[in-house]
Amino acid sequence: MSAYFRAQIPDFLQTNVDTILGKLQREYAADGFSSQYMRQTKAWDAIVPRLQQVFSSVLRLRPESAEWALLIEYPLYRLRRRIDAVVLTKHQILVLEFKVGAKRFSREDERQVEEYALDLRDFHEKSRGRTIYPILWSTDVPYKFCETESDSNDLSVRAVTRIGSHGPQEFLLSLESAEDQLPIDSASWDLSPYRPVPSVIDAATAIFAGHGVESITNADADNLNLACSRMLQLIEQARTHRKKYLLLLTGVPGSGKTLAGLRVVHDAIATGVESRGDIVYLSGNTPLVTVLREALARDVIRKGRSSGVRMKLESVRDKVKTRIQHINGFLKQSLKDPPDHPPHEHAIVFDEAQRAWDEKQGREKFERSASEPELLLELMSRHQDWCVCICLIGSGQEINSGEHGVWGWGEALRTMKIDEQSRWTVVGPPSVFAPANGRDTVSLGELPTAISMIDEADLELRVPQRSFRSPNLSKWVDCVLAGDVQGAAAESMKLNQYPIALTRDCASAKMWLRKNGRGERRYGLLASSGARRLRADGFGIFLNASAGNDIANWYLNEPGDIRSSYALEVPANEYACQGLELDFICLCWGGDLLWDSTNRKWRTARLSGTGWQRVENDNGRRFLLNSYRVLLTRAREGLLLWVPNGSESDATRPSTAFNATAKLLVQCGATDLDI
Repeated sequence: MSAYFRAQIPDFLQTNVDTILGKLQREYAADGFSSQYMRQTKAWDAIVPRLQQVFSSVLRLRPESAEWALLIEYPLYRLRRRIDAVVLTKHQILVLEFKVGAKRFSREDERQVEEYALDLRDFHEKSRGRTIYPILWSTDVPYKFCETESDSNDLSVRAVTRIGSHGPQEFLLSLESAEDQLPIDSASWDLSPYRPVPSVIDAATAIFAGHGVESITNADADNLNLACSRMLQLIEQARTHRKKYLLLLTGVPGSGKTLAGLRVVHDAIATGVESRGDIVYLSGNTPLVTVLREALARDVIRKGRSSGVRMKLESVRDKVKTRIQHINGFLKQSLKDPPDHPPHEHAIVFDEAQRAWDEKQGREKFERSASEPELLLELMSRHQDWCVCICLIGSGQEINSGEHGVWGWGEALRTMKIDEQSRWTVVGPPSVFAPANGRDTVSLGELPTAISMIDEADLELRVPQRSFRSPNLSKWVDCVLAGDVQGAAAESMKLNQYPIALTRDCASAKMWLRKNGRGERRYGLLASSGARRLRADGFGIFLNASAGNDIANWYLNEPGDIRSSYALEVPANEYACQGLELDFICLCWGGDLLWDSTNRKWRTARLSGTGWQRVENDNGRRFLLNSYRVLLTRAREGLLLWVPNGSESDATRPSTAFNATAKLLVQCGATDLDI
């Protein structure tokens, strides 16, 4: 990627303003923008001459600025925005956001420019290790310049500098030189690799807005790109050769399974692989469907308003539902049709397919003695020509009774009629065909010989994307939940820039989140649904999966809104956060999972009445441990563990057990903030 305009400062000053404006307008049009054209042009008309005045003065008083470079309109595809201007001094990076005509500084604008700087720090190769200054220039504020206050320990991205009507001359003249690094080459910086790691929400809105998905995908995750390409090829093969495919894409938590699924749905239509467009993304994860739909709808409304087009939110929401559907709605509609009537969709992408429910749940939900995998395969088998069912599989993610796991899909194939089995081909990585050691694996179990099987190693996502600061987070979590202290401590040494901290004080936990949540980075509280005695510490209400609009507001609303995650008032439980993510989280540790230091294992429990009851059965323990696995892997950039102190006078909050738990987590590598 590169800026619309780039020049060394002397060249910028010698270039005619109309020439610069013409290039900006051409690049703007070539980038696919049509809305806001007049508004953007007026902004350039106002700011480019002022920039020439500023740098003419700076060059006269600071001759070494002749080595500086100016870049105007630098794209950041993860954010689907452009930086107004970047100034590259000899050793530093200045990120400028212009608010032409603004008569005040707004916190929203400050967060915006700070987010630009953070994005460069995290994902732009030539910005790594450099000092970055986010600068907000509100042109009509009677003000010189002032750096805002920040208590962040990260000095690579400085606090936002506010600049008013006097312009940035004084700031540029006061900027200290940094001679301890190699000089920045502006051409290399402009063309530097940009490897963003979008959140699920960022990715969904970018993909369905029609932006090129390669520009928002981490280039290091080649396996994800290969997996998407292979699934598209298999859809085309199924259509061309009239085949029925069951594709299984597996991956560790946060490896990009949902992103891959959304890309396949988008690309199958955009590239003509699925020429009729009858492909849909399905999920039984109500919060995920709710948040994605609302994020897409709000994005359409926001873009419409910016271009002067007014739309009704409800009508936009209805359109979004055609591509992102809840599995229950899909099944209810399809099962109403006659037994020989196939669904409209020839291809479905089913997210979190390991959570598909069993036969008992099928009777309760649809009055059909069949599991969810059986119902879906039976529906798709109605197609006489071809069909593809793509299952996105996460390991260790089953958190509720009735969830059938991957084994349930194997069972659905085993119970299929023999003549129908011969029409199906199962494609997946080696792990899905491996012998099953119990049902808590990604193995289908032994399949009938009539079913064809194709081993595809590329359908296993091996690189965690969510915790982009450290791919070893999931390994650390596995060790912690296995009670492997030495293994966890060893893995914690490989976490690089991903902080894992612990505190016993709730107020300190909230301060930590606010301190780290700079720019537009989202933070919030999480807690297990079984951590019901957190009520004694002030958390009597949790965000749960059935919260509807509350879930969308919690994940999407801005700072200052008491309904958002930023308010730090309502923790989301495992059902409300599975499949979703925040940048920084505080996990409020509950009494349902405490360390038994005597027996050296986790004590799993359920609150019943006025006391805890041990959970000893295998499924119960597995679900509870998996709940904490989900909670511990939700943060993209940093994890804080708040372990309450408990109370000696309250048997439901045993301080001894909480102390033992905190001690174990520190031994596993968490940094104790209270020391």
